[in-house]
Amino acid sequence: MKNIKLKSIIILFLLFFVFDLSSQVYIPKNKQLILDDLEKRYDNSVSEFSGNYKSKVKKEFKKRKEYIEETLLDSVFVFDHKYDTYLEGVLKNIKKANPNLDIENYFFLFNRDPSPNASCFGNGFFMLNLGLFNFLKSEDELAFIICHEIAHQKLNHVNESIKKRIYKANSKEIKKKIRASKASVYGRSNAARLLLKELSYGMFKNSRKSEFEADSLGYEIFKNTAYNLRATANSLENIKSIEDKGVFKTEIKIDSLLSFDEYPFKKYWLDEEEAMFGLEERIDDYQWDKDSLKTHPDIEERILKLKSLSIIDNTKTIDFDDIKSYVKNQQLKSLLYFGNIDVALYILLEDLQEEKENDFTVIKLIESFKEIYKLKNKHQLGKKIPQSSPFTKEKNLNSLRVFIHNLEIKETRKIGYQLCLKYDKLYGGDEDFRELKNYFEKLNN
Repeated sequence: MKNIKLKSIIILFLLFFVFDLSSQVYIPKNKQLILDDLEKRYDNSVSEFSGNYKSKVKKEFKKRKEYIEETLLDSVFVFDHKYDTYLEGVLKNIKKANPNLDIENYFFLFNRDPSPNASCFGNGFFMLNLGLFNFLKSEDELAFIICHEIAHQKLNHVNESIKKRIYKANSKEIKKKIRASKASVYGRSNAARLLLKELSYGMFKNSRKSEFEADSLGYEIFKNTAYNLRATANSLENIKSIEDKGVFKTEIKIDSLLSFDEYPFKKYWLDEEEAMFGLEERIDDYQWDKDSLKTHPDIEERILKLKSLSIIDNTKTIDFDDIKSYVKNQQLKSLLYFGNIDVALYILLEDLQEEKENDFTVIKLIESFKEIYKLKNKHQLGKKIPQSSPFTKEKNLNSLRVFIHNLEIKETRKIGYQLCLKYDKLYGGDEDFRELKNYFEKLNN
């Protein structure tokens, strides 16, 4: 799998798209069941559509189906009883407060992706990224996001946006402009670029309008529940922090965290040399697009509107630290398993820096250096961990990537061994810790 398909992280904002609901909460456990149901939904979507450009709309519906199939078969979705049970409880709370909502026939899927995204495909499938839990402060906020998603479906935003895009692209006006663009002798590429921008901007303007509509209806659904009304604005404010500071907001003091008495940190490990950068600009997997084509309206305006509605608190905020902690541990396992060692190492060092480490954190930290050593030994590090990029907004992750690539293989095994020595008294009784210590002892003898 290609780096857990981190390209899905390009949009660092909640997509907030949804589907229709019906009577009881249903969370799928079986892949084949999902695939079978997906095929039925595709057939139903095509049969229910009427209007012009049916073949083109059908093609878009098929792309959607194939993307979900591919993602499912790539094991991007994770099935875990604790996630399912927790989500089912949230959905039942929403259903209980809104008995007219139908919550049957919905598939709720958890994506391993560490970005804070919730999305839907317009055909009855929710996708909640595990990274969402890292940026929300309470169950109340998660519940509002789900209500917002429900509102999108009730307003039929998803499929309507597909149809509008196709109708717009095939309109006489656009076709005329395309012909004029092709006929241009001078400035042809610029004309084509402006045309594309015009077409895209028309679609995103509609999306902005849809966001406000979904906020409004989502609030009406949410206010009936016992959840804290202030969570409506809080959820957006927490996500807005990503727009302002990026996903990886903490500056990791690598030089102090990974410096040992017997093996001090070497300054050149953090040197950014021009030779390390590619000649062409890389796609920044974590970039939030700030230009006029961004998917969502100015979030400040949405926050202010929700705050004006959320005058009274319904209930005390529900603590969901337990599920957040569980998600984080499972996410770290997935990141290491799929080779996203840079992201895993960032999360682990952040915990270390904030003095939140425990036996699990320390063991996974040492395991990260074991994986880096193995990749360097096989000359495969570049396939899993991108080189640093001068174009990224995520400076803190970038610095960590510089460090990883600057390490020589012998330096990697020495750091792993020093970590084992440092934490031996605390966690030496753990079987996994002992196994890692034995591994690095053999490498360093």
